[in-house]
Order: sequence, then structure tokens, then C-alpha cells
Amino acid sequence: MECEEIKMKHIRSLISFLLLAGYIATNSIAGNLLHGPTLEKTGVSSTEGAIVVYREDDGDTGSIPAIFIDDDIVGSLLPGEFSQAKLCADAIKLRVATRGGVVSAGQPQKIQIRKGKITYVKITKRANNTFMPLVVDEAEGEQALKHIKRTSNIINRFIAQVKFDTDSLFEFDSDTLMPSASGALDRLVQNIKACPNQIKHIQIIGHTDRIGNKAYNQKLSSKRAKAVADYLTKHGISLPMDVEGRGSSEPVTTHCRGKYSPKLIQCLRPDRRVVVKLLNEDHRY
Repeated sequence: MECEEIKMKHIRSLISFLLLAGYIATNSIAGNLLHGPTLEKTGVSSTEGAIVVYREDDGDTGSIPAIFIDDDIVGSLLPGEFSQAKLCADAIKLRVATRGGVVSAGQPQKIQIRKGKITYVKITKRANNTFMPLVVDEAEGEQALKHIKRTSNIINRFIAQVKFDTDSLFEFDSDTLMPSASGALDRLVQNIKACPNQIKHIQIIGHTDRIGNKAYNQKLSSKRAKAVADYLTKHGISLPMDVEGRGSSEPVTTHCRGKYSPKLIQCLRPDRRVVVKLLNEDHRY
């Protein structure tokens, strides 16, 4: 299904790949988030699936469920609202946080997106006033949506992410890809090619740990991002790419202490990463 056939306003989807740990276990490759007055059931291809998340009209506007897919928010649902997304068929992690009188982060639930099918997820309220996702069959989902007339007015985004650290791609303090990196990057290339109508732009961001000089780390992160971009280009990816390095400015570790040592290097490993964002429109951040 071509993106032009999908009627959507001010919505974009984003796939974020954090290069971490030597293999790609793709949660999903997102396509287009759909907003409209009715559920769209056409155009789900043999390689795609779709998910519909809905909340029946319980009249409670004091508690709002926030829907997360792979730890990134895709929107919130008021009573009697639904949201729909088209995805490449794969597994996702869906989590429902609760905001309002009760605040809860929620627990992730693995959901399989099936090829050529719509997966219906009902957002239900527990006795403690928190929300949880419940996968229902197609008949129940379709019946429920007959009584739900509104889509969420939240501008949604869907983010799926797969994590690899740069230690699986580069030697320590190097910007040259190791031969063993090809397996992970080849799978990334395959995933990009699997959804040609949905990915329009790529952003690649390099990160380092805090060891060493900040200016040096900035250059190293840029070179590593460029190495990944060059690999994608060499293997047939011709989409527009923005490539940048952010050095050690955005660490993800918070507990690593001590002076330079093998132990510290290992502790800071999550900070050494490359982020590849796949966007469904040519949007610059």
C-alpha cells in the first residue's frame, strides 16, 4: 500500500534502531499511524499487519491510559477512542501507563503482529484504577469498534527499537567496522528493504562513552555514524541520510564510577552506540 493512499495529517512514524549487542532481534518496523473517523481494514499487505488499540467509553476522564510501544509513547486514549497503526509483521512490546488520580508505569506485554491481519488490543481498567492491554479476537474487536466513533486526537508516533552496542561493530577506540559487524548490518539492510513504501529518510547518530577528550569523542562518534551510513549505501540503501555524532553528551549509564580501568570500560559499554532512525517522511530533527 502506498503511503499516499493513507489519509493522515501531522502524523509521522519513526523507527529507531539502537545498535547494541551483536544481533538484530527486530521488534517491528513501523509504517504509518492511521488517524481517521473510521477503522481502515484495507491495504494490509502480505508482509504487513496492523494493530488497533481501543478504549471503551467508561465515562472516566480522570484517568488516562498512555500507550507505549517498545518504550516510546504513541498516544493517549480518552473514553471511547481508538488508535490504529500499520506495521510490518513482527513482535512488539506494548505497555500501558496510567496518568491521573493513579500513576503507574505499567508492565510490557509482548504482542505478535500477524501478516495480513489486524490485531485488536482492548485497554481495560483494573480494580486499582490502572490500565492494562488485553488482546481480543477479531470478532470482539470489530464489534467493539462499532460503538467507538473517535480516534485519539493525540499526535501519535510509533517507535520500535532494536539495540546493539558499538563494541559489536567496532574495536575499542576505532571507527573501522569489524568483519563480524556485517551480520548485524546486513539484517538492518534487509529490514529497511522489507518496508520500501514506509521508510523515506534515515538519521544516523553516533555516541561514545565519557572516557577521553570530549572533542576526540565527538569526532569518533561522527566517524562511526558515517561508517554505518557508508555500509548502508554500499549495500543498496539510497534513501536520504542525516549523519551526526554527539560524542559523550547523551550517556545512558548512571552508575559507573572510578578511574579508567577495564571494569569502567565494561560498565560504560551501553553508552557506546549508534542510533539509526528510520522515518516515514523526509523530516529533519
